[in-house]
Amino acid sequence: MEIKKHLSINIRVFLAVLFIIVIFAVSVGYILYQDSTKKSAGRAYIYQNDKLIKTVELSDVSEPYRITIETGDGGSNVLEVRQGSIGVVEASCPDHLCKNMGFISNSLMPITCLPNHLVIKVTDGACEDETELDGVVY
Repeated sequence: MEIKKHLSINIRVFLAVLFIIVIFAVSVGYILYQDSTKKSAGRAYIYQNDKLIKTVELSDVSEPYRITIETGDGGSNVLEVRQGSIGVVEASCPDHLCKNMGFISNSLMPITCLPNHLVIKVTDGACEDETELDGVVY
């Protein structure tokens, strides 16, 4: 009887450990699947003085390239476009905050250069109409 009871406890422990391992494996598989199907950045919208001056398809970039944006008063920003991301690599502004923002690939935070009146926004391409409201302002 003691052997059956001891064997029964071992089987329960084995099944519990096996259940935990299966749940862990399924969770890791799901996370890896979600990462592989995640959309890459779709478009970068470059604004200067509140006007859209250029749209860049970030998912179509095969080789990195640079774009120079001139301001009316002699200032400039040099942008580097990479596969799925965009960033400011040179700027004539005194604080260089736009350079320090690095490369962006999602819509969480745009790159801004206030002295040169430049804003770069990235979207995932899901919203085709940029005029669509995402909130209500009173």
